[in-house]
Amino acid sequence: MTTCWVPGADDSPYNIHNLPFGVFSTAEENLPRIGVRIGDQILDMHKAVLSGDCQTCGACTALRDPALNRLLSLGKEAWKQVRSQVQEALSEPSLQDIASNWLTPIGEAIMHAPLLVTDYVDFTMRAPGADRVHPRASNGRASTLIPSGMDLVRPAGHRRGADGQPVFGPTGALDIEAEVGFLVGGESVLGQPVSPDAFEEYVFGAVLLNDWTARDFAELETDGLGPFASKSFATSMSAWVTPIEALNAARTAAPQPGPDMASYLKESDRYGYDLRLAIEVNGVAVAGADFSDSYWTPAQQLAQLTAGGAVLRPGLMYGSGEAVTGGWRLENGDTVKVTATAPGPRGTTIALGEVETRVLPTIT
Repeated sequence: MTTCWVPGADDSPYNIHNLPFGVFSTAEENLPRIGVRIGDQILDMHKAVLSGDCQTCGACTALRDPALNRLLSLGKEAWKQVRSQVQEALSEPSLQDIASNWLTPIGEAIMHAPLLVTDYVDFTMRAPGADRVHPRASNGRASTLIPSGMDLVRPAGHRRGADGQPVFGPTGALDIEAEVGFLVGGESVLGQPVSPDAFEEYVFGAVLLNDWTARDFAELETDGLGPFASKSFATSMSAWVTPIEALNAARTAAPQPGPDMASYLKESDRYGYDLRLAIEVNGVAVAGADFSDSYWTPAQQLAQLTAGGAVLRPGLMYGSGEAVTGGWRLENGDTVKVTATAPGPRGTTIALGEVETRVLPTIT
């Protein structure tokens, strides 16, 4: 099994089998740059590229950007090549002297949003009763995706007052929805649906999401056009993007499909991911969930995005739907953290980047 020369990395859930991508800066170097997490260190990809002989190819150019968007646009072969080169740099003893100069302790890093999300769709992962024809989703608000660590201002909107009539004011039922988000790279052709079997050709990686909900606003949005104010104010995402290749060991058989499933959603290899999600509020564990029991797989959700001919473009993110939700009524000052782990190769464990957010009062 591949081992890493970075101290403590082999025993960390951010080991060499994980290697999530993020964007960071430091107090001394305030230009945001792409990094790869290894244990309690970040491998600075900007420095790595500048130290090499190649600085002008597509991948090296993309790795010098302050966001992951251009790397996502290069496609699967470029993603695999970069990941392989990072693994070699962190495991080959002869590269330790030079590569150790590219490391930044995680405690010195200031994390930023890993990319500019260009489009956002939120699915449902479950299919109760007879609702097993196709996945359902709503278009989200890409402009209100915020990185882990950024505070959430309590939203204001319309809800029912004590007399049952609509009133405008802060939500009194701010709730948590823990999900997994999938980031799309590459680009499909307008009008041409994408098969679920092409999932790995288009999906770069996964993040954890907290897709906040104002339950009292939602009561006034159940008819007609569907959710708007109850969902559009914010979705928090982890600062680290786990490559989809890192989740290969976490593949698990998905639930048996129903006979009425649409033909364009049928997969030659039907699988989900064995992820364990957990939620803490103010440092206290309040809920957990097994992501592997999702009826609609991430591959099927990708196919549903293009079933009518819509195009996939780099930076699109889609949420799995709520793996954990519990009807909490969060108070101002509450801090919510979502975490997840997955099996890695040969008995190891990897962690998805956490999402942590504090709730602030409404701005009036």
